[in-house]
Amino acid sequence: MFLFYHLTKTSELDSLTILGIFWHGIKLDLSFSAYFSVIPFLLFPVFNTLKIDKFNLIFLKIYTAACLVFSGFIIIADLELYRNWGFRIDATPLMYINHPREMAASAGASPLFLLVSLLLFLLISSFLVFNRFINHLKAFDSYHKWYFFPIGIFLASVLIIPIRGGFQLSPVNQSTVYFSNIPFANHAAINPLWNFFDSVVNKTAESENPFIYFSKKEAKSVVDSLFSEKSTTTLQVLNTDRPNVLIITWESLTAKAFSKTGGLSNVLPELAQLSDEGILFKQCFASGDRSDKGLIAVLSGYPAQPITSIMTMPKKTAKLPVLSKDFRKAGYSTAWYYGGEPEFANIKSYMLNGQFDKLVTKNDFNQEDMQNTRWGADDHVVFNRLLHDLGTYQKPFFVNYFTLSSHEPFIVPMKTVIKGDDEKSMFLNALHYTDKSLGDFIRKAKEQNWWKNTLVVIIADHGHPLPENPLKPNNFHIPMLWLGGALKEKGIVIDKIVSQNDLARTLLNQVHLDSREYIWSKDIFSKDTHEFAYFAFHNGFGLIQPGKWFVFDNVSKQIIQQEGEPSKQDISAGKALVQSTFQDFLDK
Repeated sequence: MFLFYHLTKTSELDSLTILGIFWHGIKLDLSFSAYFSVIPFLLFPVFNTLKIDKFNLIFLKIYTAACLVFSGFIIIADLELYRNWGFRIDATPLMYINHPREMAASAGASPLFLLVSLLLFLLISSFLVFNRFINHLKAFDSYHKWYFFPIGIFLASVLIIPIRGGFQLSPVNQSTVYFSNIPFANHAAINPLWNFFDSVVNKTAESENPFIYFSKKEAKSVVDSLFSEKSTTTLQVLNTDRPNVLIITWESLTAKAFSKTGGLSNVLPELAQLSDEGILFKQCFASGDRSDKGLIAVLSGYPAQPITSIMTMPKKTAKLPVLSKDFRKAGYSTAWYYGGEPEFANIKSYMLNGQFDKLVTKNDFNQEDMQNTRWGADDHVVFNRLLHDLGTYQKPFFVNYFTLSSHEPFIVPMKTVIKGDDEKSMFLNALHYTDKSLGDFIRKAKEQNWWKNTLVVIIADHGHPLPENPLKPNNFHIPMLWLGGALKEKGIVIDKIVSQNDLARTLLNQVHLDSREYIWSKDIFSKDTHEFAYFAFHNGFGLIQPGKWFVFDNVSKQIIQQEGEPSKQDISAGKALVQSTFQDFLDK
């Protein structure tokens, strides 16, 4: 079912690889089947010794029905989650279980009718097979002999063999079924039920570092060399030390949809025109692949984590530096704008820790302002509110606005411009709507008194799998644009490879504020910083440098994609980064 659901990717595999998926993947299938079988194998000898055959059959039916229903939901959810996230289902969705409305909104672009149909097919066919099997069972009274009890217990204990995957020293794990240099083939071999429970039971993200490649001292030495600066001299691109600062964090703004960064044309015409009026960073890369990771990267210069999100842990985010704190300390008015629910993924606790003077969120808008999106107020509505409010601040302001209309399900209050009802067309049309809203906002902002002393930074929270591209770094490639009257020069294009994390230190240095707390951020305008961008995805990471890059999968412990000629030193640098950043996360 998984292979058919992802037929486009499956069609790229040869027949031997497809057979290999089943041959290698059966180890986890057997392991989880054995886990499910432990309880009945332990209880059957007891029931038969006590001669309660009727209860034995009733229990078997109820237990099997519960297992089938649970398995069906996990298997079907995994089909769509993999399409969106690129990894098999694990405990990650549980981080958002307290926000069912937002989860439903995320599923809004999913083919619900198809998924429900597949679920019903799976459950009905499973129950039919089960009932046919049960109706042909012999009477249990043949097992009432005294020796059935020790035999039954022995057979239950034998289940440890398939549970462990054999007699080897280490029990089975995801890497056991990895057999190919094609990531999709390895992912397809993973049993989603086994993967889900393994992730829930083994909460490694909160206790130990699964990315150990060197000693702490060795890893620190490599990382220190990557972030070392010979001098503190930086190119000043602003004409004032105290500009207003507005950061617009654009939901899912991918470089693949922007003509100026080698993407599609005519999707973002307003952004393309604005790029000629400011400083465009063509080679900027997101730190992670979700909004909760992107907001942390933008405002705290903190790298995304491969198997968890620090945003969901308030006790850890409380220890992070946040740009709003630094600007507030310098006498700025601070505010955060978002048309959606701020409690999602513990975003609100992070923003409150950032000491924003004002949070403008979903509750500050009328219901008619959010009729066209399941997340909250439409982007143009929040842009209008932002335009009004910025004129009321008496001090220099530091404001962050996080858009939402280009998030699934891509429903926007605009006549369709990019035709088509497929997900790609809807996504591009939603980006076009936000682009139009941004263009209207900037035109009106230029007429305001505060514009001449303002820096506007437009950056994505993360990239997007759409439009599809086989090279993973393209999913993290995002535009970044600096605009406003506070810029000395305009119409500049920077080809230097930069990270989303680098915005924090760069911005603080431009306004001559202390940036030393932002240890994972580099100054883009410093002439002697190392040019690289690091990004993390589920159980893996990538490192991009001039003329070369590689993507490393931590489960198979191998490079899965690369371009150019990454050296052993480059690979060690990437490993040191993932080890050290995750250790820093654990230590907070």
